[in-house]
Amino acid sequence: MNEPLSPRARREKILELVRRAGYLPIEVLSSHFGVTPQTIRFDLNVLADDGKLVRHHGGAAVPSSVTNTDYDTRRSDHAEAKAALARAVVMSIPDQSSIFLSLGTTMLAVAQALSARSGLKVITHHTEAAQALARKAEFDVVLLGGRIDPRNLGVTGPMTLEAVAGYRPDVCIFSAGGVDAEGNILDYYESEAAVVRLMMRRARRSVLVVDHSKFGRSASVLVGHLGDIQQIFTNKSPPASLRKSMKQYKTELVHVADSASGDQGG
Repeated sequence: MNEPLSPRARREKILELVRRAGYLPIEVLSSHFGVTPQTIRFDLNVLADDGKLVRHHGGAAVPSSVTNTDYDTRRSDHAEAKAALARAVVMSIPDQSSIFLSLGTTMLAVAQALSARSGLKVITHHTEAAQALARKAEFDVVLLGGRIDPRNLGVTGPMTLEAVAGYRPDVCIFSAGGVDAEGNILDYYESEAAVVRLMMRRARRSVLVVDHSKFGRSASVLVGHLGDIQQIFTNKSPPASLRKSMKQYKTELVHVADSASGDQGG
């Protein structure tokens, strides 16, 4: 009878299997190692926190620097953490503010939470967020023009950039694919990054909203740097190197308590 693996050895084997397969569900890993799904969830969360895997609802995958996870999959990833982050961000936005709102499932959560405010002007290239915001009659919602990407229903391209240049809002709220150890804010697609970069330059202040799984994650397109933004909202404290960079660049860290269970995934 084989001796049971130590947690560290099991995680090394999990990492090896996921790298080989690209993606594996919790049930497969649980059966393979003869442990409970709860144990595998914990292992995957540890590996994701170390930046070695990307957690998804129901499994884990190998991180990619060129392709983001499927949009519909990302809706359920860290859903509770995103909702908590969204509520915290919205509390920092005064009524009667003007806002650039970027793309992504985290920004959709922010859009839904913004209904707690009044008198907002929101300029966005996120079609789903625009629909959610437009339900509040007192909001002034501007959907930027351009080409709609079926991958995430976002609007990008030269027309979008031209439209962004015509505004000077109070704040730009955006998310990102990753923040590396040097403090670079990264994403996966050039067209989306170009819009966010211009939004950051045009807004009076910029706020990055990311769950903890984005720290240390690699992506191939540079959006900006920690020195370019004023605040970061996240659900777990970043690594020490990033906290040092935030202090150096006077970027405020807003740590939102994470009430999500281990099942929420990255």
